[in-house]
Amino acid sequence: MKQERAQQTHRALLHAAATEFDRHGYAGTSLARVSQTAGVTMGALTFHFPSKAALADAVRTEAAALTRAAVARASGPDGRRDTGVVELLDTLTRLLDEEPSVRAAARLTWEQPESAGNWHAGWSPDLRDRLARERSTAPAADPREDVYPFTPGPGRGPGDATGNNTNTSGGAARARDLAGLDSTDLETLAHCLVVGSEALRRGIVTLDGDDPAARAEVRQRLGRLWRRAVTGPPAPGVRC
Repeated sequence: MKQERAQQTHRALLHAAATEFDRHGYAGTSLARVSQTAGVTMGALTFHFPSKAALADAVRTEAAALTRAAVARASGPDGRRDTGVVELLDTLTRLLDEEPSVRAAARLTWEQPESAGNWHAGWSPDLRDRLARERSTAPAADPREDVYPFTPGPGRGPGDATGNNTNTSGGAARARDLAGLDSTDLETLAHCLVVGSEALRRGIVTLDGDDPAARAEVRQRLGRLWRRAVTGPPAPGVRC
């Protein structure tokens, strides 16, 4: 019974610390505030976590475990990495939406990038694996084909006498050659999209108004942006 109460107190303190770090950052969080949010005494807090640094480390550890588990679930049956970068981005942004410890770890990474437990570093290897797989299996655009990613109007591009695009080779010809893109550029783009989703969620950057962007909208936009960045605009009548 006593051990169960201790575990409940530990969980309550972790949740309270994650909430406070997420809202106020490391410098703006105090042990007294965490104690009050968790509804426990300072003595109980310091028994479990002797310092604010220990609390931050515990929050980072929890966030890393949650992220590893979510990424593994998103990797397909039996942990096979048969899903792509878009699915990884969606998984990460969902975690940022739903898990206080993940949001806190992301913020702590911004504020203390030199500390152990860098949240971005935890999923970077999976990102690189997915990028390598997508680059190795991407259809190459045939340079002999007309690779305009849209059907131009009269006088706007190559085509027949009416100005219509005569290319009928489909998505493989329209797609940019993903294998030819710089892997570091692609990795940078993916990280920037995740960081940008945090700025949108927190209302640091707003879309069409003063309110933070809707969470589902942010995830949808990230998926569209990634696809357009690596394949170009969609063909007429095709939704990306």
